[in-house]
Amino acid sequence: MSALTPTDVRMFLKDYLGRKLEADGRGAGEDLPEDCDLLLSGMIDSIGLLELVAAIQEFVGCEIDFEILDPEEMTIVGPLCRFVSEQVSKRG
Repeated sequence: MSALTPTDVRMFLKDYLGRKLEADGRGAGEDLPEDCDLLLSGMIDSIGLLELVAAIQEFVGCEIDFEILDPEEMTIVGPLCRFVSEQVSKRG
């Protein structure tokens, strides 16, 4: 997948998290602001983070080295979306 924008990644996150929240009996997630911390907001837990990483990699069709992303930004929507977009663009 090439030319993936941060908006594309955000749309994937919104859809993915909405389905997960509904499956858990919680309402579909609200909009995902840039500064939303998925972990602190309770949208995901530590296992959910691992599942999200796997889902993102499946979505983009390649492995992404998340170890180079600042751990504090890994669960924040804006930085996460930009990082994934940049990593996929480098491969494209």
